[in-house]
Amino acid sequence: MATRMLAAFAIVVSIVVSGFSQTRTMQIAGVQRSYIVHAPSGLQNPPFVLNIHGYNMDAASEQSYTRMDQIADREKFIVVYPNAINKSWNMSGQDDFTFLMAIIDTIDNQYHIDRKRIYSCGFSQGGFMTFQLACRYSDVFAAIAPTSGNLTGNCSLKRPMSMRLTFGTDEGFEGGSAGFMANVTKWIAMIGCPEIPEVTRPYPPSNPNSVVTRLYYGPCDDGTVVIADSIRTGQHEWPMNTNDRINNSEETWAFLKQFSLPDETPVRKSVPSMMSVPVSATYNAGVIHLRGVEEVCPVRVIDTEGRLVVSASAQWNRISFTNKSSGVYFVQIERENGSVARRVLIP
Repeated sequence: MATRMLAAFAIVVSIVVSGFSQTRTMQIAGVQRSYIVHAPSGLQNPPFVLNIHGYNMDAASEQSYTRMDQIADREKFIVVYPNAINKSWNMSGQDDFTFLMAIIDTIDNQYHIDRKRIYSCGFSQGGFMTFQLACRYSDVFAAIAPTSGNLTGNCSLKRPMSMRLTFGTDEGFEGGSAGFMANVTKWIAMIGCPEIPEVTRPYPPSNPNSVVTRLYYGPCDDGTVVIADSIRTGQHEWPMNTNDRINNSEETWAFLKQFSLPDETPVRKSVPSMMSVPVSATYNAGVIHLRGVEEVCPVRVIDTEGRLVVSASAQWNRISFTNKSSGVYFVQIERENGSVARRVLIP
């Protein structure tokens, strides 16, 4: 991949230096833009992470909020916190994307980053931007990890890309958890993931007080994976309290660092196999209808947090499902020749 030309950008190096962090500026489309670079000592061909702030935030607040610098120091990667104009990212234009891509080339010119290990994460509107970067530049970013952000508009990936989405069940966004899960549904369809996830609740299993549920989809095309971490009762937040949540910055890096652009093998993880059988599950008027299930067998319906909602029999190929909340559910059918699972959407 050819490195973009730097001559078009006027770089002012190091306005403010604090520890390993520097605030820098560059001119993009006649406007001075700024960003914070945290580059630990002892770097050799380091990975690179964009950490993008949310609406009405800035680079410094994202740096303080996510506390990713200390992880970068330990793991020896560069993390950059870019500043939006007037604290808001413009996803409908090109200038913000030109700015972010110019940062990558500028940092590469100085530190010789590993261009197969470039990642993006972000909070809220920064999560929206992270999704957009993946859709526009899947040949640049090895993996992404948005938090409390949604995938909007059309998305076309040049290659399968791993994605981890973190969200709270009480964020207050229109659509709620189902809206965030719609992002996951779109992504797993684009990269050929299994429809039914491996559910870990609580996550991590070692913490019985955790309100986090992890949905793991994989392996997908080319060894990619998708993870959705939902925080029960979680507000619009980047979770960092490990008493009942997770350290989202640690989890973000633990996820991202597994993946690189092709020529290196992405990390794979085995999951229980789902038999390829002509079975379907659809919902209509308070009933889940099963097709392709001829024998009598037990059926379990679980929600996206791994909780059992209904336990029934598939004898009549109809499961009563009245007065249930809208959202995504998983129908697990226990057959003599193996377990089959299907996803069903309740409007």
